[in-house]
Amino acid sequence: MVSGVGLAVFTLAVAGVAAAQEPAKPVMALDGDAAMVTILIKGDKTADFESVIAKYKEALAKSDNPKRKEQLAGMKFFKSPTAVQGNAMYIISVDPVIKGEEYDITRVVTEVFPVEVQEVYAKYKDSFAGRQIISLNKVP
Repeated sequence: MVSGVGLAVFTLAVAGVAAAQEPAKPVMALDGDAAMVTILIKGDKTADFESVIAKYKEALAKSDNPKRKEQLAGMKFFKSPTAVQGNAMYIISVDPVIKGEEYDITRVVTEVFPVEVQEVYAKYKDSFAGRQIISLNKVP
């Protein structure tokens, strides 16, 4: 005979394993056929942010997930020569958007470089001044 407590512990353990096996929903999934991600970076932190972007690109390229390579193939990275209220403006052009995939910089870096992600996150957080995401659909 199984006690109520034993059954509850078993049920929680099985539920925990099932939850651990489900893929996490993306923190930053993009919509539309294409997208433009504008990121404002503090003017004195551009070198730090550019190292974050380099690690992001490296993670996309080295990932075991073939979708990451598709994402990278559709991405172009730009820096505007014009400052916005003292902040540098970076634009990531994404075309095509790979639906349902993670585009969050720190989440993607975590997948490939779990030991380095804290340093990458700290640089990103300290340099970040704002972000806007514009989803785009093709005109027939």
